[in-house]
Amino acid sequence: MPEIRERLNLYLTKPLADELRRVIPPRERTRFVEEVLARELRRRKLKEALEASAGAWTDENHPDMMTGEDIDRWIEEQRKLGTRDWSEEWGRHE
Repeated sequence: MPEIRERLNLYLTKPLADELRRVIPPRERTRFVEEVLARELRRRKLKEALEASAGAWTDENHPDMMTGEDIDRWIEEQRKLGTRDWSEEWGRHE
């Protein structure tokens, strides 16, 4: 099923529009703008998620993960356990 496309009218500064026209061929501009916009939106969503989760991890809550060796041990234990449903630990209850 083809993706529904929607037309938007955007205003750009003349220097930016001129640069876009100079660098990106006419039949590639929409795809270029869509890719750049999608990448920036992903970056901003990631930044928001990182800011929202700041401080969620504290040494006091995880004394078993204080050293690199502790973390390596935990990783190895998880690999030995195989596939695991992390939804409860991550706060997802589907």
